[in-house]
Amino acid sequence: MDTKTDVRLPRLTWAALGLVAALVCGWSVEEASPIQFDPALLGVAAYVAIWIPFLIALFLSFIGCTLSDAISFLGLRFQPLDALWGLGIGCLGRAFDAFLRMVLTGSSGLVQQPTLSALATPVVQTVALGILAPVVIAPVLEEIYFRGLIQRSLATVLEPLGRAPKWSAAVVLTSLAFALVHALLLIGTPNEAMLTGISTFVFALLAGATAAATKRLGGSIAGHIVFNGLGVLLTWPV
Repeated sequence: MDTKTDVRLPRLTWAALGLVAALVCGWSVEEASPIQFDPALLGVAAYVAIWIPFLIALFLSFIGCTLSDAISFLGLRFQPLDALWGLGIGCLGRAFDAFLRMVLTGSSGLVQQPTLSALATPVVQTVALGILAPVVIAPVLEEIYFRGLIQRSLATVLEPLGRAPKWSAAVVLTSLAFALVHALLLIGTPNEAMLTGISTFVFALLAGATAAATKRLGGSIAGHIVFNGLGVLLTWPV
């Protein structure tokens, strides 16, 4: 019996539990939104509600391991070439999102907003909620969780399939999970959730393939930063 597979199975279990907990916590915050709370506080709560289950699942997945072992398993490394990988997949993913919306809705969706109430006042809120959270923290944490923990755990479990099939299956399954979480946590119409699910699935395929090909997360993290950063830049309130 493959000992490595036996060791990695609990990591996949923790990863799945983390996803479920993130969905439950995210939906709980959404249910609180009709109540009269400060929009900025709700924005912070939404991010924290999703991030905390991810962080707990990551911690539990590597209990008993050294930090270097965890970093090695996750592929948490960066090389200068990863910046080019990231620029390519980030721009391609954002272009596909705009193209998909143009075809299905007649609009790219990348239009400047007249106002964003959660970002309209203090500079600290603007930086934290409008830039730092979606462009820096979310890409790093989500890539570590999805392309690191989930995708690599799946590849280990699917080892009997062979190198190419196991990574192909791991990339597709991880991308489906990534897209499903983003679609289910979206506050919007079913059509918007569908569009978000499709575009995030395509981006996730690009990020997953990059992580699998390079054997590190640098390119996928850079790509996620570019993908989210372009979205923020092109929809920044006037």
